Amino acid sequence: MRTNVPLSDEQILEKQRKRFRGTYNHSLDGKGRLVIPLAFRQELGERFVIAPEFDFKSIAIYPEMVFMRLCEHYERLNRKKKNAQLMNYMQWFNSMSYTDQECDAQGRVLLPAKLRSMMLGEEKDVDIMGNDDHLRVAATINNMANFELFKDNLNATWAAIDELEDGEDEKE
Repeated sequence: MRTNVPLSDEQILEKQRKRFRGTYNHSLDGKGRLVIPLAFRQELGERFVIAPEFDFKSIAIYPEMVFMRLCEHYERLNRKKKNAQLMNYMQWFNSMSYTDQECDAQGRVLLPAKLRSMMLGEEKDVDIMGNDDHLRVAATINNMANFELFKDNLNATWAAIDELEDGEDEKE
């Protein structure tokens, strides 16, 4: 049985420092290479995985272990109960994921052409965003539109958060 023991301040700091946060704007070069911001490189590690984001609307760059844990999670779900939708998702996700990626000496990584074409289209200006345990790469123009949509729905988002907090108070 698990108990919810509060983390110490030091544990919170250690945990939160490993999160990817912030947004950086970069342009892909003519070969489709992307400069990984210095602020993200250390936590990303020497080897990483380039894959579709969960919604297949942008590119995700995962530290190798985070990606492997995600794959293990999907495989465990599928072993519990075979599910055609999950199997189809895993098939597409795996077929568009590129392992053993690394930055060159200038901190650049080549985004695979197929993934780049399907997720970014012809856009060269991209936002590289910290997304908790991985990076998200999206066309800047699409990201701006998504941010406007987010702002338009902010009141509903806060209402949903309030409901979660109310439910948490009832458990205590």
